[in-house]
Amino acid sequence: SSGINAEYGADVLTFGVTPKSSEVLNGTSAPISCVVTGLSKALESVKWEKPDGGFITSNTDGYTFEAGNFGSNSQTTVLTIPANKSNVDATYKCVVQSNEHAKTADETNVQAKVFTMTSTPKSEANQVEQTLTCTISGLDDSEEVTVTWKETSGGTPLVDDTNYGIEQGSVSSTGTQNSILTIKADKMKTYSTGSSFTYKCSAKSSQYPESAESTELDVEANVLTFGVEAVSKEVLVGSDSTISCNVTGLTKALDFVDWETSSGTD
Repeated sequence: SSGINAEYGADVLTFGVTPKSSEVLNGTSAPISCVVTGLSKALESVKWEKPDGGFITSNTDGYTFEAGNFGSNSQTTVLTIPANKSNVDATYKCVVQSNEHAKTADETNVQAKVFTMTSTPKSEANQVEQTLTCTISGLDDSEEVTVTWKETSGGTPLVDDTNYGIEQGSVSSTGTQNSILTIKADKMKTYSTGSSFTYKCSAKSSQYPESAESTELDVEANVLTFGVEAVSKEVLVGSDSTISCNVTGLTKALDFVDWETSSGTD
C-alpha cells in the first residue's frame, strides 16, 4: 500500500483589544466600547471598571452594560455612561477574560471625554456684516471639533456663500475653540430693526469620530435700532452753552462726528 501525505493549515489567531473612546457634550449619555479580536469562542467574562475603581457588573447607577456577542472571531462589549455621570473627563477600564489566550484579567483604558458649549447674546446693526460665536471648551490640544451652523433647528447646515462665512476655529492653549459665523450685509438687511434672531450651532468630535453630535445650542442676537437724539439747551444770552447729540443703536464707536452751524460752516 502507498501512503498519502496531507498538509493541514490553520490560521493563528492573535488576541487584541481596541478601545473605542468617546467625546460628547457634557450632560449627554455616551457609549464607549472595547472590541476584542483573535477569538475562537466567546470571552469567559467581561467587566467594566469605573474611574473610582468599582466594577460595573450589571445595569446599576444608570449605567447600561452589554458583554456583547461573539462572532467573526471578535466580541464587542459596550458601556453606556448616563448623562448625570458625563460631566467631566473620565477613564474607564474594560477587563476581559479569555482562557484560550491565557488572559485572566486583561485591562484596557477607554476615555470618556466631555466638552462644553456656550454663546453670548449680541446686539447687532443690520446694515453691515456681523458675527456670532459658538465657544467649545474642554478640548485636547490640536483636537478641534467640527462645528455645524444652522439657521433653524434641524435645518440645512450653512456653508460659505453670499449670505454667510464660517470659520471653524482652532483649539487654544486653554482647550477652547471659537467657531465664528459671519452674517454678511445683504443677509443682515433682511432683519428689521428692533427684532431678534437665533442661529443654531452643534459640535462633533474629530478626535473620536464615532461619538454622537451634540445637541444644538441657541446663539441669539438683537438687531439694534439706530437713532439720534438732540439735547438742546436754553441759556442766558452771552453765556457758554453745551449742546449734544445722543446716538443709540451702535456696536462700536462712531467713525466720524462733525458739527455744522446754521450757516452751513463746520
